[in-house]
Amino acid sequence: MAGRRPVLVKLLVGAAALAVLAVLFLRTLRETQSAPYGMQPEHLTGWEMVLDPAARPDGPLLLLRPPRELTMGLFQQVFERTMESMNAPASYGVTLILRREYERALAPLIGPDELLALARDAGLDAAALAPRCLAVQPGRTTAEPRRTFFVLFDLPALRAFRDRVGRLLAERGGAATAFDPAALAPALYLAATDGGFRGWPAAGAGAEQHCAAPVELRGSG
Repeated sequence: MAGRRPVLVKLLVGAAALAVLAVLFLRTLRETQSAPYGMQPEHLTGWEMVLDPAARPDGPLLLLRPPRELTMGLFQQVFERTMESMNAPASYGVTLILRREYERALAPLIGPDELLALARDAGLDAAALAPRCLAVQPGRTTAEPRRTFFVLFDLPALRAFRDRVGRLLAERGGAATAFDPAALAPALYLAATDGGFRGWPAAGAGAEQHCAAPVELRGSG
């Protein structure tokens, strides 16, 4: 029995050491995941406003398209943090009007060109976006990626534009419940795990609940 005690002590010490290492690893992982992401200030202006009448049913009719350098840089940062297989969306952009919103509520009363003009009047083509956070959204069903990553922005002009669309719809006799100005958050989706995106992602109200890390503006030099 006495000879077994040193072995038992060694096993207990080894188990304790493994437990400490596991705690330290998880703490490091959490700190890494929550550390700020970087974005260059010059990439927050000059976004292209794109009207796509031929968009797929779950895609955007009207969107803001970012500079390629912004999405490349953020995608690389997400990959380096997670070290998982990642897929990018078919294209990048902040949705202003979804195709299904247009066809369900707006098509009979407000045309695509008028929506584009309203978005320009709201200043969306010249807006300077302000990043709020890098968000991680878990999948809700087995058909969705396990995790999707997006940047959430402050963009008051988006809500102003959608409010104006809602008022115009009501003025022209449209159903008030057919279009929700608050239905979309200004989000730029970057990457997804588990096979990637199977449709066009669009963040809704309450998207800030998925914020996982801040985004800092950093110099380009």
